Amino acid sequence: MVRYECVRAKSLLSKPIVGDSWFHINRSLNAYRGCEHACAYCDGMSEHYYVDDFSTHIRIKENAPEVLRQELKHEGFRPRSELASESLLPFLDEGEAARLSTLGPRRITVGVCGGVSDGFQPAENDHRVTHGLLETLLDFRLPAMVLTKSDLVLRDLDLIREIDHEALANVMFTITLVDDEQQAIVEPKASSTSERFDALREVRRAGIHGGVMAVPIIPYVGSNRVNMEGLAREAKRAGAEFIVFGGLTLKPGRQKDYFLNVVRTRFPDSFNDIVRSYANNDRYGRPIWHELPSNTMLLGHQICERVGISDRSIRHGLKEDPSSNIQVLRNILDIAFYQSFMLGSPPRRSRPFQELAARLEKGVPDLKSLRDSGELARALSLDDQMLPIVEEIVNTGSCSYLKSLLDSASEKAEGDQVFVAFPDEQSL
Repeated sequence: MVRYECVRAKSLLSKPIVGDSWFHINRSLNAYRGCEHACAYCDGMSEHYYVDDFSTHIRIKENAPEVLRQELKHEGFRPRSELASESLLPFLDEGEAARLSTLGPRRITVGVCGGVSDGFQPAENDHRVTHGLLETLLDFRLPAMVLTKSDLVLRDLDLIREIDHEALANVMFTITLVDDEQQAIVEPKASSTSERFDALREVRRAGIHGGVMAVPIIPYVGSNRVNMEGLAREAKRAGAEFIVFGGLTLKPGRQKDYFLNVVRTRFPDSFNDIVRSYANNDRYGRPIWHELPSNTMLLGHQICERVGISDRSIRHGLKEDPSSNIQVLRNILDIAFYQSFMLGSPPRRSRPFQELAARLEKGVPDLKSLRDSGELARALSLDDQMLPIVEEIVNTGSCSYLKSLLDSASEKAEGDQVFVAFPDEQSL
């Protein structure tokens, strides 16, 4: 029995997120506290989040749109409803409206759905909190990222299309098991795998960016080639721009105990292997790497190459950004992602790229103009190693450094060298 409780939120937006190479957001929020989808592996049920009865007691942040509005105004953003009266707006041409919308701070991308709880869980049917949050972002002309396991998102497709027209919208679906029956075991109240792929197809037909987050892939249950290749092929058929594979974390305590109980009763053949893989009781839920059956991300990379779909979420640029700036930021984040999460390079390798991504996200002049004036190194604080990489991206749209990382990933995938990675918890 699920109990709903309306509560008043005091704050909503997360701390700033910089250089996010998974979801490409700058802030995140949760419309609800708790999630009725009751996914067996959900990290949200761990003691880490201080939420008891996570899947059976849903707190509805009924004032969330108002709180978001006040927080955005406090940070200097201006809603279009305050920039011009309703009678004047229809007479503004698109260029003038865009100019007005960018007065103040640089626009941020908000993860409006898909944090610790799903904004399109069943409670959204009646309470429409996420709908109100999307309306608020539209008023502020701010980009939105939606991550969900529900086809209820289609209810707001016209609203999301408006956000995409004014700023940017990106709709991602979490899909981890291609078989509907297996999926129903671990995600009992979420939309089925088939329903999610159908919803993704509608999103893409509407001209909105979107893809698949195949995270977490459950070892010994979903980490086989049949499941993962099936997901990649279905994603491509649905028009996904990408499918990103990632592993499972099991924090000791409620999350791990609940998940293992589900595995024991519903996937008994995999139980001992999973117990052995997470016997270290790592506080962050990380497994014992060499006990895992395969390298999830490297296998995913290999599969995506074969199927013909990107294994990287795409960094889409803001409308006011020069194309060269978008290309450089996209390549830099791809480099940081492959180094840190797929190839297991030490942090010092990816740190210069993360720092450069942070500078680019703050907004810089057109990089082509900086290149032509010889100011590229000074403006971006580039050393002799980073400058040629950035210049090559500005000149060609890509770089040999990234290609070498992709070649290394392909070689490791062939050799099945184990390194499984997980998204930064702050970004979820």
